Amino acid sequence: MKKRIGILSFLISAAVFAQGTTIELDKSVIKNQNRERDFIVVPKVSKNTFTVTQEEIRERSYKNVEDVLKDAPGVIVNNTAFGPKIDMRGSGDKSLSRVKVMVDGISINPTEEAMASLPINSIPIESVKKIEIIPGGGATLYGSGSVGGVINIVTNSNATKDNFFMDLKYGSFDNRNFGFAGGQNVTDKLYLNYGFNYINTEGYRESEDNQNTTFLGGFDYKINERNKIRFQARTNKDKKDGTTEVSKKILAENRKAPGLNMDIDTDNTSYTFDYELRATDNLSFGATYFEQMQKRKIKAESIDDIEIVVTTGNRAPVELTNLFKDVPSMLDATMKEEKKGVKLKSVYNYNENKGSLTVGYDYLHAVNTRKSRVESKVLVDYFESRDRGYHWRKMGLNATEQGPLINNIDIKLKKDSHSLYAFNKYELTDKLDITAGIRGEKTIYSGYRKNGPNKIPFTGVKTSNIDTDESMKNYAGEVGTLYKYNDTGSVYLRYERGFVTPFAAQLTDKIHDSELNRGKGQSKPPQVNVASVYVANNLKAETTDTLEIGFRDYILNSYVALSLYATDTENEITTINSGVTNPAVRRWKYRNIGKTRRMGIELEAEQEFDRLSFQQSLSLVSAKVINGSEKYGIVKGQKIPMVPNMKLTLGAKYNITDNWSVLSSYTYVGSQEARELDKNDKVVEYKIKGHGVIDAGLNYKIDSYANLKFGIKNLTSTKYNLRETSLEAYPAPERNYYLELNVKF
Repeated sequence: MKKRIGILSFLISAAVFAQGTTIELDKSVIKNQNRERDFIVVPKVSKNTFTVTQEEIRERSYKNVEDVLKDAPGVIVNNTAFGPKIDMRGSGDKSLSRVKVMVDGISINPTEEAMASLPINSIPIESVKKIEIIPGGGATLYGSGSVGGVINIVTNSNATKDNFFMDLKYGSFDNRNFGFAGGQNVTDKLYLNYGFNYINTEGYRESEDNQNTTFLGGFDYKINERNKIRFQARTNKDKKDGTTEVSKKILAENRKAPGLNMDIDTDNTSYTFDYELRATDNLSFGATYFEQMQKRKIKAESIDDIEIVVTTGNRAPVELTNLFKDVPSMLDATMKEEKKGVKLKSVYNYNENKGSLTVGYDYLHAVNTRKSRVESKVLVDYFESRDRGYHWRKMGLNATEQGPLINNIDIKLKKDSHSLYAFNKYELTDKLDITAGIRGEKTIYSGYRKNGPNKIPFTGVKTSNIDTDESMKNYAGEVGTLYKYNDTGSVYLRYERGFVTPFAAQLTDKIHDSELNRGKGQSKPPQVNVASVYVANNLKAETTDTLEIGFRDYILNSYVALSLYATDTENEITTINSGVTNPAVRRWKYRNIGKTRRMGIELEAEQEFDRLSFQQSLSLVSAKVINGSEKYGIVKGQKIPMVPNMKLTLGAKYNITDNWSVLSSYTYVGSQEARELDKNDKVVEYKIKGHGVIDAGLNYKIDSYANLKFGIKNLTSTKYNLRETSLEAYPAPERNYYLELNVKF
């Protein structure tokens, strides 16, 4: 309570201090003005949005898009071994399927969840023009996966003037970063753009080294007054020579202690081609074709106890527990995701531009393939117990039984979606706008999962297959209104029905295999703690109902935006994972919760003075189960897992002189509940603590073209974890430093 009172006091004090000053409104409000080279712009929904400008990005010395979003209002960046995930409005562990992230209007979300992440760091930060953050998204315009929100990363691909940016950075952990981006109007019709970024760092923990290299380029060509085209290409290579999480006991003794080896090499490639025809002054047509490909190679070590329970004899059965202690194994996996899509769109402005009707069609074809092999060392010795572990004796396998434990996986899954939508915006008066939209989508799933041939001591070789052949239809709609009650203030009300379709991989669970082939003399199938099998789960699509109200205005010369929302979700998809993070032995179950409810408040404020400026944001989320299932340990009143209860950001900047300035920021992410499976597939609940981090920086403006910056991240050396289970964790860096040189023309 004291913390919240302090937050409100800070906001009120800043607002009162702002009296007698003048603030420019256009620094906080997203404008909807088409530039000469802009392609068809997506219509704005009636709600509060937030924009991080290029000036703010360069001022704060962010090294990538991930760092920008960590400081952004209402956005939670979740860290995984494979990269970042973005959470908005309490999306939790399902954020990949509930928050849509786009680059120049094209989604970059993966179409599978296992070992997946968002490739947001494959975009050179120097080429980012702005980042638009739309809490709550818009199911009509963006389709499945936008109920939590939409983030659109806008690049300099269609700038209207020549530009060049270059950054040279050095920081703690031998972090070296060099990047540049620019654009050139070759003629009055042809604009070329390019970008490059390279990062090399040893990492916070021992035995870690990361490299990230990105190239991009493209052109924008105005054929004539009615026709224009644009092409963009981007390629990225990310190499992580890292280690896995370690036990929390080890972490308490040495936060830099390495885990087991985990190397991940990722290649991202994307191509986008746009065409626009302005048939008349009021009618435009647009077409986009895009391809995206991500290929990952993963090598991960694991050390596990392998327990094999064998039952022999029929009349007087004897149960033998055979334990192989600390068995090392290696996962070698290749994963590939290919996406191809078409977006067709038409915009018609009518009644003297008071009305705007957008009609469109979206098509996406996604293919996910995976080939992996887990192989242990050759098993020779083990411990045997005839009394369920009370007494053990050392045993040895004979020569014919000796060999490694082997697990092979071969997966190919496809997802095709066809969508039609219409969205209308109309100005009833100079002060009152209304919006309405509808969308229909058909999703088709196909493919297979092959598990095997698998080899385990005391069991026969086993291969199992499961095919996927499903389809589903879903519908979305929305209606909203916005009223401008004065020159600076507006209030809005909005209702949306949305949906979230499952990933193809979510249609199956990975659980303990209790039907292994019997070995010689066994009366029952053996039980092996590391043996898993895929089974269908009859998962359904989620449906959501969201009601939102909000306003934005100047109060005591302070810009303020406030939103209140409530979202009910039927058949919400949730994941229950095992307590280990190593993908070689991880298991999971996907389940539809009966009904959940998320209620929240989002507050943003800004104040500017002659030399001093403040920014604040506060997001509060209550996410609970309304109707659950005791069978799966999900009951009424239970909190939705992996949803932080709040996020607070505070920022300040002081211009000491025309050349010197200091900046500081504080970001707090609240606590969250979590669930996982124990070794017996029982649900275990635990809590992850909240944490706050302070950053500070000093900027020196050398001249109109160059800046020098020095800064400290995590000033107070707060100890927290980037990710954790009940057993293991991966620590965040403590206090670290950076030095940066920026050049722009």
